[in-house]
Amino acid sequence: MILAIIQTLPNHPRHVVRTDSFAKFQNICGMLEQTNYLAAHAACHATMNGISRTLAKDADISDKASIEQSIDALFDVGPFNALVLPGLTDFEIQKAACECCQNHMSDFEFRLFLDPPKSCAVADIIAHQKVLPRFASYCWPWISTITPGRRSADVLPPSCLVAPLALGTATWLKGVHDMEQIAGDDACELSECDVEIMTIKTINRRPVIGRFAPLKPVSQPRPMQAFVDVPGIFADPQDDTEPDEGDKSSIESAIQEELHDKCNALIKQYPQNDASLWGALQRTAISILSGYQSRGLIKAYHVRCDAETASWGTAEAPVVEVLIEYPKRVREIRFVVK
Repeated sequence: MILAIIQTLPNHPRHVVRTDSFAKFQNICGMLEQTNYLAAHAACHATMNGISRTLAKDADISDKASIEQSIDALFDVGPFNALVLPGLTDFEIQKAACECCQNHMSDFEFRLFLDPPKSCAVADIIAHQKVLPRFASYCWPWISTITPGRRSADVLPPSCLVAPLALGTATWLKGVHDMEQIAGDDACELSECDVEIMTIKTINRRPVIGRFAPLKPVSQPRPMQAFVDVPGIFADPQDDTEPDEGDKSSIESAIQEELHDKCNALIKQYPQNDASLWGALQRTAISILSGYQSRGLIKAYHVRCDAETASWGTAEAPVVEVLIEYPKRVREIRFVVK
C-alpha cells in the first residue's frame, strides 16, 4: 500500500519524495522534531502500521494553486492507494482539491481522506460529507498522542492516522494508545454517512485505537441469532470452507468488468502500444485489485504488463496478466448469549 501526502516539508524538496522507510523520509524532508510537521507525523504512523511506501509533495496548504500543482505532480508519479492533506480544514480548498483529483480519476483508484475542523459539529461533518465525491471521506476524531520520537503530546488531525486502518494494513494502530471516546450515537451516525471513524478498543486488557465498524443485521435476520455484516458474504468461524462458486464468481465478474472498462478507457488515451501504456495499465490494475484486497475480497494478486504480455495481444491492445488468490470464507457468525 502507498500513501501520498501533501503538506509543508521543512527542507522544501522540489520534486515528489518517494521513500520506503521513515528514516529516508526524514533524511530528505526534515526531522520529525520540528514544530507543526504534520507530513512527518502522517509518514511515521503510516510506515509504522503497514503502509509500505510514502509519496510526499511540499505545498502550502493554505494556497489552492499550490495544492492543485502538488496533486498533479503526485498523479504523474502514481499510483497510490490513499491521499491525505493533513491539517487542511478549509472547506473551499478541500472542494478544489476534490475537483482536481476528479480530473485524474481515469488514472487509478484511490481514496482521499480529509480533516474537518477540530471543533466541527457532527451535523456539519455529515453535511459536508454528503457533497464529497465517492472517493473522498472525512475522518474523525482529532487525537492527542505522543508520536514516537517526540517528547511531548501532539494533537493530530485524523488523516495523520486513519489510512492504515481504512486501507486494511493494520487492525489497530501501533504507537497510539489513548484518545477521547467518541459518543456511540455520533460514531454510528457519522459512519453510516461514510465518514471514517477511529475509536478506542480494549485488546488483551490494553487500550488500542482501531476503526469503528458498527454491527449491522442482515435484511432478514433469523430468529434468536445476530450477524456481523461482511460485505456480500456471511461467515461462520467453525466452517473453514471455500466460498461457493456463486460468491467467488460474482467477485471475479466484478473484478473483470472493472478491469475491462478502465483498462479499455486507458488504452484509448495512448497513441502507441509501448512501455508507457504498459506501465499505465499495470498501475491501473494494481490500484483496482488493491481496493478489493483491502476489503478482504481477495487475498493476493499479481499483475504484469510488459513486452512479453503485450505480444500476446494485438497491435493496438496489449494483454495484462492478472493472477488472483481468493481467501477462504465462511458463511455466518453466530452469537450465543449465555
